[in-house]
Amino acid sequence: MRRTSQTIAMNLRFYVYASEPGAFYNTYPNGSGARPVPVQYTEEERERHTQERDAAFAEWQEVDPEGYSLWREATAAMQEGDSSELVHGWSEMMVRRHGVRIVDPCRFCRSCRGRSYVR
Repeated sequence: MRRTSQTIAMNLRFYVYASEPGAFYNTYPNGSGARPVPVQYTEEERERHTQERDAAFAEWQEVDPEGYSLWREATAAMQEGDSSELVHGWSEMMVRRHGVRIVDPCRFCRSCRGRSYVR
């Protein structure tokens, strides 16, 4: 069964982030409710996430070529200095909490694209 554009884009949120250098996840060595301890993904983990990311991009391009193309355009614009995609929602949180500039793939999935806040 094929996954939906939205499901693929939501998975890409994780894979795009987790494949970035400096990406981390929280552990709780002192149990739940204790202060989290951040741990960076290892090189091997990031490589695995990069492979999963690339496979998800290929799947998204097949399932929803328009969403994939719009995300690529927004990402290219961000890399050229346009920060407009980084000032709200998930992308803003990733910059604030993790210092990582990532355009939210979910904003361009077939489901979210039809909403008024996506061009």
